[in-house]
Amino acid sequence: MKLPSCLLAILVTLAVTVSATSNTTAFPDCAIACQESISSTCAITDASCLCTDSLASSDLVLCASTNCTTPDYYITKHAFELFCDLHIKPAPLVVDPATLVPLILASIFFFIRLAAKVGKLAGGWGPDDTTISIAWVLGLAVYIVNAHMVSLGFGQNIWDISAGNITLILKYFEGLAMMYKFQISLSKISVLLFLLRIFQSRTFRTLAHALIAINAAIGITFAIVDLLRCTPVHLDWDGWTDLYPGTCIQFNDAVLVHCLVNIFVDVVIVCLPVYEVSKLQLPTMKKVTVAMMFMMGLVLTIIAIIRTVVFWDNRMGANETAGLEPLIHWSVIETQIAVLTTCLPAARALFARCVPGMSGSDNAHTYGRNTYERGQSGAKTKISKSVNISVDYTTRSQRDSTSEVHLVEMGGRYERF
Repeated sequence: MKLPSCLLAILVTLAVTVSATSNTTAFPDCAIACQESISSTCAITDASCLCTDSLASSDLVLCASTNCTTPDYYITKHAFELFCDLHIKPAPLVVDPATLVPLILASIFFFIRLAAKVGKLAGGWGPDDTTISIAWVLGLAVYIVNAHMVSLGFGQNIWDISAGNITLILKYFEGLAMMYKFQISLSKISVLLFLLRIFQSRTFRTLAHALIAINAAIGITFAIVDLLRCTPVHLDWDGWTDLYPGTCIQFNDAVLVHCLVNIFVDVVIVCLPVYEVSKLQLPTMKKVTVAMMFMMGLVLTIIAIIRTVVFWDNRMGANETAGLEPLIHWSVIETQIAVLTTCLPAARALFARCVPGMSGSDNAHTYGRNTYERGQSGAKTKISKSVNISVDYTTRSQRDSTSEVHLVEMGGRYERF
């Protein structure tokens, strides 16, 4: 049935009115007032004159930046993008292969390490195993929290995210940042505790214990800095609104200092065992092989350097949710690589037992602690045990260029891998 012409006209008029009203209310009152002050002839609902500029050069957006509160300014920018059909920065993938693959690999090697411990192939359970277990749990938590942040809009421009989600994302970010600091420090402490089960020289042990204390201090100190960087604390996640009084330290400076300190500590941790290996009475090629095992930690150092460069190139400004995403992306990767590299030695021990010939020699002889100490009485380095290299220590007359190096545990218990 055809509608009367007068009724059809009324419906069309109402539709146009509702459309104009919705377009107007998409902008906050301060933005409407800005447009009226900019041009009395160009209504805020008129796309033909409002959308002649880009977002960065829009007179309306520039006026809103000085005449609106920060939340209303962001609403204005987002409404202008939608109204003028401008490109909106897409959100990152919630399940990103670049972070998922390292998580899977780290988990595989972590459980391989547990299997090696259960099978008595990598020594007994020790403090290094406890700390890396906690680090793995924290690394998993970091991945999950990051994925949830992305689902809320993390990685997009801050003005394209609702005010409630911005605050929630920044709350999650504080928790993630603190977990990251603890996780990285615990991973390094696990490596040092592992090395203490191998090298027994007094100098090495003193330096290793000092580095354990330094790493613990780094993790605790920078986690506290993350939590208390603003006064009052709630400005950590509410400060973006500029509606509350208070002060905050320079976030970028704090992150940069932590990055540089971590890289320096990484290099020292790698150099310590390599230096100890260089003092062993072994053929040059064997020294190189054993040293390369310990230098796998440089992979983590490289990731840390990449993270620092990416952070500096995208260091956070007013657009926090977009500026922080590259830093957190590489932080998630770094936490997983930290677990992976720490678990590699125990994994090698399991593979050496399960894969025939992987250890490299079928005719190696085994000696306990007393035999080792008599045969190596002139050596400058004492070694107690290792789960990441296979070397058979015999007397100099018994050693040849193809023999393995097996390390023994203090107390006479021998572990062969």
